[in-house]
Amino acid sequence: MVVPKVAVCPICGKKTYMRIEDGGYLKEYPVRFNCINCRALIKGTYNISMPGQKGLILYNAKVEECDVDANSERILNADYVVEISGELPCAKVKAFDGKIIKTTPFINATDKIDIMDRINRLSYFVKNMEEWKEWRSIAFQLLNEGSTDYVPEALKHMMGEYSYKCDNYLKALHCLQEVVQEETKHLFYPESEDDIIAGLIADLAVIDRDKLHQFVNDKGGTDTLVSDYRKVIEIFSTFMNIYPNILPAETYMRYKTPEPLLGIATCSFEDLKSFYQDAYESLLSLLYIPVCMDNILMRSDYTSFDSAITGFVNDPGFRGARGSDYAKYAGMDNGKKADLINNAEPIQKTLRIPVNKDLRNGIGHNNYKYDGLTQTITTFDYRRRNRIKMQTSLMEVALDCLGLA
Repeated sequence: MVVPKVAVCPICGKKTYMRIEDGGYLKEYPVRFNCINCRALIKGTYNISMPGQKGLILYNAKVEECDVDANSERILNADYVVEISGELPCAKVKAFDGKIIKTTPFINATDKIDIMDRINRLSYFVKNMEEWKEWRSIAFQLLNEGSTDYVPEALKHMMGEYSYKCDNYLKALHCLQEVVQEETKHLFYPESEDDIIAGLIADLAVIDRDKLHQFVNDKGGTDTLVSDYRKVIEIFSTFMNIYPNILPAETYMRYKTPEPLLGIATCSFEDLKSFYQDAYESLLSLLYIPVCMDNILMRSDYTSFDSAITGFVNDPGFRGARGSDYAKYAGMDNGKKADLINNAEPIQKTLRIPVNKDLRNGIGHNNYKYDGLTQTITTFDYRRRNRIKMQTSLMEVALDCLGLA
């Protein structure tokens, strides 16, 4: 079912006919689209449990009913049209000829995706999302506010002794990670993921434990381990906050064939860029862990790198930290570390980190342009600002955010 409404742009007064998909598993989802005339971003939310206009709240624009001419079947008070769905990719905003559109985003998607699989995944996730909002975030709140001694107690109280026995802080961190992975594995992980994990466990089972302990101790012991662990679960926690914004991208990744003309009506680039940058930096700052574990597995020394890294840090033209190969590697920028991931080594080959240093640099240097009409992001060279470094779509960035989580 589509709910028809008209949004009046707060800047230029032009009107956009909103075709809002009413139904789904999220009780409330964000609304984002741009006015074609002045490009103002119109923001709001839609609550499917509240019928009619009460369910639509636009923060910065007025809402009108559609003025329909029954004889001609035309809408008379709209300049543009946009589809809005909390769970499905949508047609982007475009000029409107007034003719009533009788199809819906759901109908358009039925032959592009396994609908029953989609329904099962969504119902599972939304149930867990409600539980998350209700009590699981308490543990993260304790973690972020420094009351770490109570994290195990909070998990015991909310989840029970049997499911998660968290009697110290490090175990509590591990349990938090397990919680979030359990929440999301049915959405993101293909069946082949189980085989990958089984292979990883088999590789780790034969690692030299003395060498591993030496690596941990040399890097600062369990304090460093705990600090790194926090980065992982904080990425998960932040991701849960933006997930409603990118739910249509999660649907799009399951489309049978690409539909590049479709967009997202639940987010703007502003909603995603901070998560992308923070997750990029956090995850790549932890690359030394799988790389050094591969060093132990393959060469019996966490400081003994593969030929690509060794050759790079010992090249006469290398500009970076001085000292041992490990010191040079640790001092490299995160983008270069990503470039040097070795997919032939047992642990690194399991990594799937969708990072783009040009996008990260564009965000970090505020050297990008976002076109809300085409949903295209363009980044520029920070030295020569008229030189384009890359272009990508909002859908692709949303998919990368899913991959980072």
